[in-house]
Amino acid sequence: MERFIRILASALGIMATLATLVMMIAIAIDVVFRALYNRSVPGVLEISETALVTAVFLGLAYTGATNSHIAVDLLTERLPARVTRWVLTVAWGLSSVFLGWITYATFVRATAAFGARETRMGLVSWPIWPARWIIVVGLAAMLLVSLVNLVRTARGKEVLGVDEPMTDAPQHPYEYVTGSTESAKTAEGDES
Repeated sequence: MERFIRILASALGIMATLATLVMMIAIAIDVVFRALYNRSVPGVLEISETALVTAVFLGLAYTGATNSHIAVDLLTERLPARVTRWVLTVAWGLSSVFLGWITYATFVRATAAFGARETRMGLVSWPIWPARWIIVVGLAAMLLVSLVNLVRTARGKEVLGVDEPMTDAPQHPYEYVTGSTESAKTAEGDES
């Protein structure tokens, strides 16, 4: 199951990156067009909005599977290991419940939007329902990551991305890794 989650998260991460590139290129084209012709390219705003939704929600699982989410550990780093494990297990449990609920709610909304073929009126008529399904896919993938992390922390293991980093994840020399400064020391030694 963890292997499937890692492959899925990587694929969604690649799609999120491509969406960011699409958004960047579309906005750059619009800026040039506006400078030359003093008007906007029709549809760029709508493309950018959809690309932003895609980048954010499809990137959630990759960020979770590589342990790259922002974490504030001022409290847990001072607690005993057993208490820290318990706190992390409860946190991942609550995250899983919340993600399950919000995934279900967005699924219901996406189903209704698809049935109505929901569109946004602007300079161009733009379908909204595909973006709603992208949100569902991204949340569902993050829910799977959250459930895997819940099981891992309950069993006393580190979350995904800590003890078995994904091969395509960037390794930063100053990145905090629970319980180990060896990787930072090794990376510092590689730079000199």
